[in-house]
Amino acid sequence: MNLDLGSLKLEPENVYLMRILEKDKLSLNLGANQRIGVITLGYKTKIPIVVHSGLTKNWETLFKKEWPGIFAGFEIRF
Repeated sequence: MNLDLGSLKLEPENVYLMRILEKDKLSLNLGANQRIGVITLGYKTKIPIVVHSGLTKNWETLFKKEWPGIFAGFEIRF
C-alpha cells in the first residue's frame, strides 16, 4: 500500500524489489514499478513472509521538492 502524503490517497501497489543489503532478519531493498520508486526496510518473520515499510516517490516528481509517500507491504518467500 502506498500513502501519498500530498493528496492523502491510499493506493495498492505491486512493486518489484531487489535486496541491496541483508543482515540476519533485516534487509534494505530498492524497488519500482512504472509509476513509483521505492526504498524499503524488510523484516523476515518466522513464517515465510517479509514485512516491508519505507518511502516512495513518483517518477514524475523525483527531483522536485515534495514529500515522499509511505509504503507498507509484504513479500511471500518460498
